[in-house]
Amino acid sequence: MEALAPSRSVKIGSIDIAIDHNCQVQLPYYAPRDLGFWEAQYKEYRRRKTGEQDDEVVEEPVAPQTPVKAKPVSWAALLRPSPAAAAAAANKKANEIVSSQAAAADGRKFTTLEDVLENWQVEFSAPAVQPRGLVNSGNMCFMNVVLQALLYCEPFCSMLRHIKKSVVFSFNSNTPLLEALIRFVHEFRADRTPLEQLETGLESPFVPEDVYEALQKKNVFQTLRGQQEDAQEFMSYLVDGIHEEMVSVLQAHRARTAPATGTEDSAENGAGWLEVGPNNRAVNMCDVHSEAVRTPITQIFGGALQSTLTVPGVTSDGTPRRSNREPFQWLALDVSSDSVSTIGDALDELVAPETIEGYMTVQGQPATATKQMVLERVPPVLVLHLKRFVFCADEGVKKVHKFIEYPAELALAPAWLARSSGTARYRNARFRLTGVIYHHGSHASGGHYTCDIQRPGGEWLQFDDVDIESLESVDAVLKEKSDRTAYILFYTICR
Repeated sequence: MEALAPSRSVKIGSIDIAIDHNCQVQLPYYAPRDLGFWEAQYKEYRRRKTGEQDDEVVEEPVAPQTPVKAKPVSWAALLRPSPAAAAAAANKKANEIVSSQAAAADGRKFTTLEDVLENWQVEFSAPAVQPRGLVNSGNMCFMNVVLQALLYCEPFCSMLRHIKKSVVFSFNSNTPLLEALIRFVHEFRADRTPLEQLETGLESPFVPEDVYEALQKKNVFQTLRGQQEDAQEFMSYLVDGIHEEMVSVLQAHRARTAPATGTEDSAENGAGWLEVGPNNRAVNMCDVHSEAVRTPITQIFGGALQSTLTVPGVTSDGTPRRSNREPFQWLALDVSSDSVSTIGDALDELVAPETIEGYMTVQGQPATATKQMVLERVPPVLVLHLKRFVFCADEGVKKVHKFIEYPAELALAPAWLARSSGTARYRNARFRLTGVIYHHGSHASGGHYTCDIQRPGGEWLQFDDVDIESLESVDAVLKEKSDRTAYILFYTICR
């Protein structure tokens, strides 16, 4: 079809197109000629590329369309480099830089990532978000449940939103996991409406491609060769990876700003210290991870166990007892024993004294030594990993199928806590159940993962990749299920 265009200047976005009235313009028969249509298309394009809903966007010439990244079909597929994906990621980062610059121009106050990490304190102010399903693009259910659980972990989500609000990212740094999780969280719209009362329905499920791309940049994932399908191990890699990125940022900042005066504290590192233990006896303390750096991740998930070795008489360094402080991000609980049927039983097993066979004193004499672990520091979000998969010499790795009872509210028994003044604040602390990740199936090498998550306001939802259902109450979460067993529990301290 041919049409004679009038002499005028047409503007699409920020592009001015001058059309000569003497020129015959060939219009494809399928192209709408309504300028309002193209302006709406352009605005929607910019909104999706920047990830911003409400902020004013600085317009640019429309870039050529990049090929859409193929959805990965397996864990191994995530690790194969894709030229098209690299081009798409580069274009996306460029647009995000523009978005951050536009936000800075709004008059918002920004700071550096180092300042945020140094000064951040745990908050429970994350807004409720509208539930949204995640596409399982091939054995990725273990990733989806972890991402949903972290999204609804209020301190974690609050941290990501605070960083997004306070820091202008270049999106060309050494914090790819942190940036990917920030973009992931902002795929969800703030909305406190209960699921069953939503009138417009849920937004379409999506593939968390930003997280996929960030994982490709981590060397640890390149060694998995498609074998990794465990939700707890994935969560460990993801959360530890974000922590390591933060540590790298903080250490680089401190190296630039610290005065070159030598290491005056070096004599104290690893030397240990004395504390007053039970019955007013001296206990030689040693922090086995004294080099650990405090980050928002350690503030949210980081606790510490006190591991104490007791030997009749004296220990090798001349003190009656010696204790090590061992940090943890989540507690691994052995549930294989016949005596364990509840979470309380599993914690009792964790802190029970253990006899060390064949212990020899410095004089070369055999002695009966005992080792005991107790909680010295408890994090605001206490994550409990139930060790469902155990190794048997005759059967290999097998799953522990029995039901482990867990409460809606967990109180810490005094026997689980170290006998020190530092644990006094935990003696009356209570933790409410806020999430459960389940494993379906009979074998460690396969199966399926789903999760039950509590939204702010108390509503419980069940997530199964793209499927989301509302649960009547927490009772549906606590009861025994015939098709799945609890694998990871999230307990958040009651405020």
